[in-house]
Amino acid sequence: MRPATIGSGSAGGQGWDGTYDVIVVGSGAAALLAAVRACDLGARVLVLEKTDRFGGTSATSGGGVWVPNNPAIGTVGQTDSEEEAFAYLRAVIPANQIRDETIRTYIRTAPEMIGYMREIGVPYSPVAKYPDYYPAMPGWREGGRTMDCAPLDGHRLGADFARLRQMPPSSKAFGRINLTITEASKIQAVAKGWQRIATGALLRYATDLKARLRGGRDRRLCMGEALVGRLFLALRQRGIAFRLDAPVSRLVVEDGRVHGVVVTAADGGEQRWRATGGVIVAAGGFERSASMRPAHIANPTSPDWSAGSPGNTGDLIAAGRAIGAATGLMHEAWWGPAVRWGDRSIILFFEKSKPGLIIVDRKGRRFMNEAITYNSYGTCIYGEDYDVKDRVPAYVLFDRTYRSRYMFGGLLQASLSPDWMNPGAFGKRGLLVKAATLDGLAAKLGIDPAGLKATAEEMGRFARQGVDARFGRGGDAHDRMYGDERVSPNPCLGPVAKGPFYGARLYPGDLGTKGGLCIDDDARVLDEAGVAIEGLFAAGNCTSSIMGDKYPGAGCTLGPALTMAYRAANQLMAARSAPGVARPHAA
Repeated sequence: MRPATIGSGSAGGQGWDGTYDVIVVGSGAAALLAAVRACDLGARVLVLEKTDRFGGTSATSGGGVWVPNNPAIGTVGQTDSEEEAFAYLRAVIPANQIRDETIRTYIRTAPEMIGYMREIGVPYSPVAKYPDYYPAMPGWREGGRTMDCAPLDGHRLGADFARLRQMPPSSKAFGRINLTITEASKIQAVAKGWQRIATGALLRYATDLKARLRGGRDRRLCMGEALVGRLFLALRQRGIAFRLDAPVSRLVVEDGRVHGVVVTAADGGEQRWRATGGVIVAAGGFERSASMRPAHIANPTSPDWSAGSPGNTGDLIAAGRAIGAATGLMHEAWWGPAVRWGDRSIILFFEKSKPGLIIVDRKGRRFMNEAITYNSYGTCIYGEDYDVKDRVPAYVLFDRTYRSRYMFGGLLQASLSPDWMNPGAFGKRGLLVKAATLDGLAAKLGIDPAGLKATAEEMGRFARQGVDARFGRGGDAHDRMYGDERVSPNPCLGPVAKGPFYGARLYPGDLGTKGGLCIDDDARVLDEAGVAIEGLFAAGNCTSSIMGDKYPGAGCTLGPALTMAYRAANQLMAARSAPGVARPHAA
């Protein structure tokens, strides 16, 4: 398949197939922003994407960005400051992992980055009631720092719409209708007015006759699809060269500086692309690598448990290591509890907070607060001094009441979509196992029935009392965000008592790995001695995360990725243009 190309580059010199000022590897949000920013600062840019779709994990994500002290936070009734944001991040992120100055650099730059995004046609708005993930920490906010991308009319992408990687059905209403973060959070939380939002989305989708004539895919793009779609429009408006099916296999180093990349085609042929200014790597993590993942991530593990982009096999992390780049946090991921439906992994975000659901080990025992931040599931499942054979897999279970009221893994609640309408959700490759009794469910899943019965009885007592005496579920604002406000005394606690019962095996999945190339505060890749490698920059999940091993709030993947990509383009072009030869680019 011939690589898709937008724009054109200069003729190649001796030994090169083409020459540009800047080459960007990857096509997720960080890559596209870096390309647009470098172009606006005067560079001729080439973007290289490994797969036949653009957008990477960014396109399949919620698209939220975590921007403390953002200029619009007052519109949702919140206040913020650099010092309060620093106090929060410093309390959450271990001091031995991330320097104070790195945190402060992020806090100062993220609002500037989000302002630039608006200028280029990617507007974001703060979400009112989306709390940070660690309510007990100083500087915590109950909302406003997580920001949501404005929807995009996918018709504007034209033929490129088909090339945009799309979110999985489990992230869409009715498996195909896109929602904004604000809309989805209200529906998932069963908040006041959720039926009106869901009905409106369905009517809008059904009456978009132009889109329906072209297929089932919703052309009102939201979340990650909107973010990537808007950035791609900005890239296309500038005529930036862009190639699909162009996997980068090596970095070209001459005289201690990165001068370009080697692209290896499916037939084994190679192309060499020169970058006179530098290379920016934003190519995702290694979550889909069958070799790198088990070598670095806690075991047992599998690429199949990840929700990351299928192209994320750590190619550029390996390429960086091959030229002496240092790596860090290689044992970490953006963890999330995953269930399987056929060949797909589905990360549970809101489901685990609803009353009437429990997570147990093979002995039928609860071992954590199910409503805890999804990133904490990695530590809870791979906990120290515990036989992980009892927890990998773990098991998520609920009863008829839960099934009637709440969505689960993309399956609509039974009150809207009963079991008989979803035969594919049950069985060997289905999402759920179903049984008339708890004992029957335990037998089907391989759980100790006595332990499970005791746990269910205990959860019934906790629900009546309104207090989870074991793990404190529902005890703070983060837990209650996705509870059910109609349930009292605790919106996160309910009995597991009415048959039939439902269950699924639960795995330590992830949204992507968060270990990779070490970078400085200007996104320059560092060698083992801590010295910047000339001409090489990186951002996103191919780097060692500036959030350390924590997940302070929704959007703490994309927020730092975009911010460091923005800084990378600024630093690269500042170094290239000194003393003052940058030429502004008219959009």
